[in-house]
Amino acid sequence: MIEITTLSELTIDGKLSLGSKASSKDLFEFYGDDLRTWFHAHRASNDAIMVGSGTVVSDDPELTVRHAPGPNPLRVIPSSSARLPLDAKLLNDGLPTLVAVSRMAEYVDMAALAAKPNVEVLSCGERCVDLVALMDILEGRGVRSMIVEGGSRLLHRLHQVGLVNRIIIKHIPVITGSMEAPSYMCPNEPGVNST
Repeated sequence: MIEITTLSELTIDGKLSLGSKASSKDLFEFYGDDLRTWFHAHRASNDAIMVGSGTVVSDDPELTVRHAPGPNPLRVIPSSSARLPLDAKLLNDGLPTLVAVSRMAEYVDMAALAAKPNVEVLSCGERCVDLVALMDILEGRGVRSMIVEGGSRLLHRLHQVGLVNRIIIKHIPVITGSMEAPSYMCPNEPGVNST
């Protein structure tokens, strides 16, 4: 079984970003070099890294190791509809990326993703991505550990199906005061990341 660790940065009032449409990258402005190194060392120590499609849309992350030595993990993006921005950094840098889609995804959207350099599209689940089946597939391919930096909806779904082994939360010394900003695990609130 894949060892799954969620790694989240939360504000003092428990938010994943500074507002409902804000990028979680804004929280990086409050990091020092030591925290950046620590964060990226965790990425390097895992075989795979996962975020949901909402995080790709709002943050345009690279999901690479840049502030610490070590290899880049396989990037895994559950996206039930296969609708990701085709100009996203992680779809265009040529590094290994797996996009898991449901059987409801349109062929044209899957084909557009599969045409990107070193991007694999895998159908896994009927109406939404079956995360348990996805982990079984990844384990069969040799993935032993995964770090999840996803948003509220992805975190909720992982906990819901019992896949989380470890939780790491770094508190950022900021209070957002925003009722709309996504919390760690509230799948029905506005602005949360989706899979």
